[in-house]
Amino acid sequence: MQAITWRHDSGAHWTARRDGIVVGTIDQGQGYELHSTDGTIRGSHNSLGNAQAQLDAWAAWTIGPDRS
Repeated sequence: MQAITWRHDSGAHWTARRDGIVVGTIDQGQGYELHSTDGTIRGSHNSLGNAQAQLDAWAAWTIGPDRS
């Protein structure tokens, strides 16, 4: 498995992919709102980096470490 890669899709939207599959999104409003695609995690953060770190930690825990 590959590490999560992030794509900045628009001014306020980012998509996370692992092995080409979307695993989560972040939308910026008053903060950074994280949602996994399977609905298991959500988070509200003050920074993009913290939101990304939450998804990275969740993916490492549920899917396993980067095996690339």
